[in-house]
Amino acid sequence: MPFKFSRVLIAASVALALSNVSAAPVTQWDYIVNSAFDPAQTYFNGGRASSNGLAGPMEISWGVVGGSVDVNRSALKISSTPSTGTLTTDGASQLANTYTHVNSGALGSNSVSLRSTQIDATLSLRPTGSGAAYGSYATSYTINFAETPNQPGTCAVTTSVRGCDDIFVLAGALNESFEFEGFRYFVSFFAAPTLTALSPNVCAAASATAGCFGFTTEEFKNTAVNFNLVITSQAIEVPEPASIALFGMAFAGMAALRKRKHRRQA
Repeated sequence: MPFKFSRVLIAASVALALSNVSAAPVTQWDYIVNSAFDPAQTYFNGGRASSNGLAGPMEISWGVVGGSVDVNRSALKISSTPSTGTLTTDGASQLANTYTHVNSGALGSNSVSLRSTQIDATLSLRPTGSGAAYGSYATSYTINFAETPNQPGTCAVTTSVRGCDDIFVLAGALNESFEFEGFRYFVSFFAAPTLTALSPNVCAAASATAGCFGFTTEEFKNTAVNFNLVITSQAIEVPEPASIALFGMAFAGMAALRKRKHRRQA
């Protein structure tokens, strides 16, 4: 389940707007992070969306038909989107988006369950105070999910007081760098709680290859995972190898457009 990058080149108008920015290191950035589930790329163990499994941009749920989330339906939810704010280069991280697994643990014997989904995300940046248009970078990535059977002796992971832990797998690349006005920056997303390397049997339970990264969630509990964004001037040790890496080629495309503009003016 590798990330499926979809790099978006910055329009020439954006590059021209940023050409007035002083050629000095950028210390602050305005950012927007927007994420949504793709219902067309959401699959349940019985197929696509049905009366048991429902998929929308902000929530996917499954369980008893006509039931309620957190009672007899489980769900994945996206919140804090779009997230906006200001990032300081080499400063503290800021919240991007939050993903919550509502694990009801009482889905009914005839229920379907989530198997996989795709999240489409866009990161937009601009130097604070530049008055420029945002440069945007779009990507999509895939989640594999396992609603494990709550039967003694069948659990891949057991931390739940009742039943088996469910499994959330996310694959990704290391943080990447981009160059802007002759200076290099590094952009990384990381999760809290941290994504960890899961054992081969846990990966297999979620139909993922050995060496997958993710986390497990206890039955009858809600687990929220915050993704934070950080920009640095030096490469950093990201808390987990499965961090979401964004924006590398977008600003590279912007730089190329700017260089062509300067050559035409020369």
